[in-house]
Amino acid sequence: MVFPGRFSTGCELCRKRKIKCDEGRPSCRRCRTYGKPCPGYADQFHFRVDRTASKQERISQSQPRAQAPRQDQPPPPPNASSSQNVAQALGRVTPPAIIPQPQLSYDEISVCYFIRRFVTPEENDNLPGHLTFLPSLYKQDSHGLLELATLSVAQMAAYNHFGGDKFRLQSYQNYGRALGALRKTIQSEDEVTDDRVLGAVLLLTMFKDIGEEGWGDPSEHAPGLFYLLQKRGVEQFCTSRGFELFLLALLKLQVHSFIRQDNRYTDPGGLVHMLSVVDPMMRAMSLMTKTMSLRQDLLKCSTNPSQDYESRGNVSQSENQECSYESDQSVLQACFEALEDFDRWDTDAEPYWKNTFHGRSIAALGERATYYDPKTACIIILIRAARMVLLLSILEYYDAMQRSCSEAEVWRVGDRAAWESCVPVLENTMRLTIDDMLHCVPFALGDRGPDGNRVYTHPDGAASLVVFQPLRLVTYCKYATPEQRRCSQNILSRMKSGIGVRSAIPWVEPTGGLALEA
Repeated sequence: MVFPGRFSTGCELCRKRKIKCDEGRPSCRRCRTYGKPCPGYADQFHFRVDRTASKQERISQSQPRAQAPRQDQPPPPPNASSSQNVAQALGRVTPPAIIPQPQLSYDEISVCYFIRRFVTPEENDNLPGHLTFLPSLYKQDSHGLLELATLSVAQMAAYNHFGGDKFRLQSYQNYGRALGALRKTIQSEDEVTDDRVLGAVLLLTMFKDIGEEGWGDPSEHAPGLFYLLQKRGVEQFCTSRGFELFLLALLKLQVHSFIRQDNRYTDPGGLVHMLSVVDPMMRAMSLMTKTMSLRQDLLKCSTNPSQDYESRGNVSQSENQECSYESDQSVLQACFEALEDFDRWDTDAEPYWKNTFHGRSIAALGERATYYDPKTACIIILIRAARMVLLLSILEYYDAMQRSCSEAEVWRVGDRAAWESCVPVLENTMRLTIDDMLHCVPFALGDRGPDGNRVYTHPDGAASLVVFQPLRLVTYCKYATPEQRRCSQNILSRMKSGIGVRSAIPWVEPTGGLALEA
């Protein structure tokens, strides 16, 4: 629409007669001179488009209307040239065609989801996380061992979360390719000390954790992890990435030792024992390793001593019993000394944590902190789980000894009254240990942040893969309270269905070689 120019401000009669008005108030002089009532003033004006529109309407009314096309005939296709001419005549620019967004591949979707949920982000705080090294080692355009292992576990995680058989099929295919690449790498021994190789084996073990139930065994990679850690030697501790890889691999080996009752892989190359003197973190790992060894010794002691008599030849039965009792006494003494070591570690770790890890804190057994960062919470759960295994082993030994002594009517080791006063203390310590573990779970999963609210950016899958095995043990422990077992089962159910850790199932019955009762 175009405005015609300056519009008149005179009265309506003067404007209609197109004469100049003096714009007098309340009536103009010309209206008074001619004896006409002055109609007053109005600020209405017209645009030229109105007159143009009226002419077009008159022209359209004068022309006959075109016959409408029949409904059974499709409308004629638009003429591209005529449309362009109309657009140019109206001064309009035709909008550009919408460019389609690039489609993400199955590999990209699965890797992005896996890193977002199962990888701890880099924080530069010197505290090891879970697979923090993966984004820096993964090469998107490569098809090496690490990339194949990453794709296998990432696609299985995506299948658990999104569904889709294509994720599942590609996951198994990449897992088989990764195993083939791993065999070639170990046979050549050219790159066995590379971080990418150890990271790939760790991912393959996690494939078993998040994979479908009853498929595969996470312990089958224990010999490979042990071999790689030995080959890498002390040089692997020179970088934070190497230290994190070592801790994650060692945790897998300790889980294997507990489930399979196999102590061959608990301390590769004696590295844990060597570094426990100078590093509190490694001292905690050394306590875990020592606990697994003591558990195996107690399980052997709790068996019937008569099984060992035949192997001693001409030694009398009384001498065999005396030797067996001395062995039991030595193992029990080492177990109670280990419990004291756990208490000392709690005391020494608190100032070390605050000074080393940017003001983060760690509390002693039974104390309730208002907040733990997710990494510290996971470490506390693991350390408390090792204490729990040690307590469980001592109490299981006591139950086995009670059964054997009730038949022989002779108390095997120690004083019966001392045991009866000690066992309630051990059971109470067991419950305090489990309470500490359950108290740390919300912090580990990001359910409680510094302000008490949920931290939605925290990768809950990373913490789940670290702590689900200790929670499985709680569900089986007969010394835990019903509420503690119920709480652990609920957490495991969330990890399995909500997060996608398919191995997060309670230990209802001892399976696969697990002997939780003597």
